Amino acid sequence: MIQVNDKQITVLAAPLQGVTDNVWRMAQHEVFGAVDAYYAPFMRVEHGEVRRKDLRDVDPERNEGTTLIPQILACQPNHALMMVDALKQRGYHRIDINLGCPFPPIALHRKGSGMLAYPDLTEALFQALATVEDVSYSVKMRIGWDRNDQWRDILPLMDIIRPVSITVHPRTGKQQYKGELDIEQFEAMLAAASWPVVYNGSLYTVEDIHQTVDRYPALEAVMVGSGLAADPGMLAPDTAADDYRRFHDLLVDGYTEVLNGGEAQLVRHLQDIWQTFLPDTDHKLQKAIRKSHTIDQYQNAAAAALASVENMAFYQRKHQ
Repeated sequence: MIQVNDKQITVLAAPLQGVTDNVWRMAQHEVFGAVDAYYAPFMRVEHGEVRRKDLRDVDPERNEGTTLIPQILACQPNHALMMVDALKQRGYHRIDINLGCPFPPIALHRKGSGMLAYPDLTEALFQALATVEDVSYSVKMRIGWDRNDQWRDILPLMDIIRPVSITVHPRTGKQQYKGELDIEQFEAMLAAASWPVVYNGSLYTVEDIHQTVDRYPALEAVMVGSGLAADPGMLAPDTAADDYRRFHDLLVDGYTEVLNGGEAQLVRHLQDIWQTFLPDTDHKLQKAIRKSHTIDQYQNAAAAALASVENMAFYQRKHQ
């Protein structure tokens, strides 16, 4: 939690596909912390079964010491129930429903934010999930898929599942992460919702969180995504350059252990992390990381980038 004026605000870590897996979450938790709960990237059913990599990611033993909320992605009720059953078997009784993923390969198949254009599908999904005993749900959603007011057809359906909370990113799915946040629609949804609303979208610093809570005093929680991926210490009041090196070392060690595709896969995955991690990194250093072919080349390039953390704009702003 963080203190904003006279109230404690719960901080949730958003699920980012390809980034915030259990290795990333455990490293962030150990080095920086300040996150109240982590949302796992969505799990899904493929070829008639829940993806094994998704189940490994939410394995309680791989997430020990953290509060983890698994997330499901489905438009077919039977697929959703398969995932809920698998999660219950692993001891989970709080599950998030993804109505927010904006990526076309997902949304154009009426999943994620694509479901927001089909209230009948959403209603059928909620009706099926509501039959499961001893499970509570939250929902992460956009304001719509191709219109900014489609939330109005979805919001009344929330009474079916009685959500713990509704996390809202005030863009349409078609916008993905571009364009202006539609604050007017968010405010309308906040006023209309019968269930607690969590704000998500373009929160890059603690100051951004303060401004958002000041603007919407009814908020009890916010969710941070790309800001935390860029600076995993964004919520920690005192961070040192060594913290970022330690965080990176934990990533390297963790992915070395869990990835089984050899050196090339390890390097590619670490390079993918740098697409969001420390965006203030000098362009030449970023290029050296991208051009690495071996783990030794990668480690040398990453070490040079991490050695420059204290000179990065985000770090200097935090230590003014």
